[in-house]
Amino acid sequence: MQNQVTQLYNPLLGYVKKRVRNLEDAEDLTQDVFLKLSKSNNNGVDNLKSWVYTIAKNTITDYYRKKQLQTNTIEEDRFFDSETNEGAGMELSKCVNSFINQLPEEYIELMTLSELKEIPQKEIAERLDMNYVTVRSKIQRGRKKLKKLFEDCCTILQGGKGSILDFQSKDACDNQSSCS
Repeated sequence: MQNQVTQLYNPLLGYVKKRVRNLEDAEDLTQDVFLKLSKSNNNGVDNLKSWVYTIAKNTITDYYRKKQLQTNTIEEDRFFDSETNEGAGMELSKCVNSFINQLPEEYIELMTLSELKEIPQKEIAERLDMNYVTVRSKIQRGRKKLKKLFEDCCTILQGGKGSILDFQSKDACDNQSSCS
């Protein structure tokens, strides 16, 4: 069995690494798999490789469940409640229109309808006689481009759950898109 475990280690590490995308976590999880294997009653197991990969799949699932719990716990904390500056968010939201107008032509109407008029994506697809999946993906790409415009022009301080605490215009930003 020791020989089989040695042969399985590198392929299993690759399997875990593809699903976790963090080398240190992948190595830890791979070790956990072999620890669980050593503690399990595998006397009736015909295919050790299949058994190890089943343990690995379950270990990865547990890893993401724990990670999700930690993320939710952190997001529920309100670190900046007493310091939240709603005025900063409102002031910055006034800049959205000027940034949307800087987007490539194909995104301007979609982003205006979605972000400024808050029209649901399915309704936008019907209005513009476009495929819903196309509208959805273009809006996602438009949001990324919009975020990049904001990041290029402003330094934004965010609190818990993405609330905007404060912002400052960067010097490189031109006046027409500046939010100062």
